[in-house]
Amino acid sequence: MADFTNLNLEGANEKLNKALTDAKALKDNLLASAGGDASTILASLESKVSDLQSSFADMIPELPTIPNINMQSEFAQLANFDITSPQYPSQIANITSQFGPAMKAKGLDIESLAEQILAGGSIGDLLPNLQLPDGELIPVELPAEVSLPSVEAIEEKISKVNLDKVTLKTPEVEVVTTVSGTTTTTTTTTGGETTTTDSEVTFEDLAKARLKEKLKVRTIIPGTFKNGEGEELPIQKYTDDKIITLEIRAGMRFGVRNKTEQQKRLLPKTAYRRYFESDTDIEGGQTDASFLAAVSSGDWNWKDDGEYLYFDTRYKKNRKT
Repeated sequence: MADFTNLNLEGANEKLNKALTDAKALKDNLLASAGGDASTILASLESKVSDLQSSFADMIPELPTIPNINMQSEFAQLANFDITSPQYPSQIANITSQFGPAMKAKGLDIESLAEQILAGGSIGDLLPNLQLPDGELIPVELPAEVSLPSVEAIEEKISKVNLDKVTLKTPEVEVVTTVSGTTTTTTTTTGGETTTTDSEVTFEDLAKARLKEKLKVRTIIPGTFKNGEGEELPIQKYTDDKIITLEIRAGMRFGVRNKTEQQKRLLPKTAYRRYFESDTDIEGGQTDASFLAAVSSGDWNWKDDGEYLYFDTRYKKNRKT
């Protein structure tokens, strides 16, 4: 049998050699101490046993640890990638491979959720708290993360009542009658009778008030039209704020964020082509390459039918009056 304690031999191992040497030293010490005083033998053996234990421990490699994979954390990393970069679809594919079956079982679409999150949606509200434990293939659902308050609670002041100043109040008797579209309220108290008259609010008045509020936030295309049911509605489909936000995320104008920050909030490809059109994209056959070229050059404009823009309700076949 080969002598593996010889370092010149093929396959010799320094840590194994030390363990074998310490084991031989313990054995030799036991043989040499045979017949001696027990307490003396114990004292001499303790150090030898400790050396042997240390040698065996050094031979055991440190086991690697793999952290559990949390789906909400994986989605959060999408904010670090530009939607046009190769890392973005790679991260989507990675999430799908890990959590795709579990999300499908819940009726949730990963790509749709990613678009909503990039549009500003809350990860905690949109996604279940799924986690893939180390070495497992099936994710488990954890309770929703509990948020802790960042501000100390305000001490509630308990109201005090001065019993010496408590008085009794005679209950009021209220009689309500409706005559010819007006409401008359008669309130009788110990001090006498009070009569008030209020005008009745009609559905037509409420509809006019709602329309007025809608027109306040739709100023780019003024005017109204009546639908098939005779209801008067604004011609401008979207609010001014939504139109401006879409233009910023399409790179048609710059918002408060700097250009680098704005690139991270670009619209998904489907949203680009739903609201806008680009000569670069159309001439390139609307491929992935032509889309990226249009995004890079900022060549996007609102869709129009030659007369009306996309956010005008008269766009294409809808000719409102």
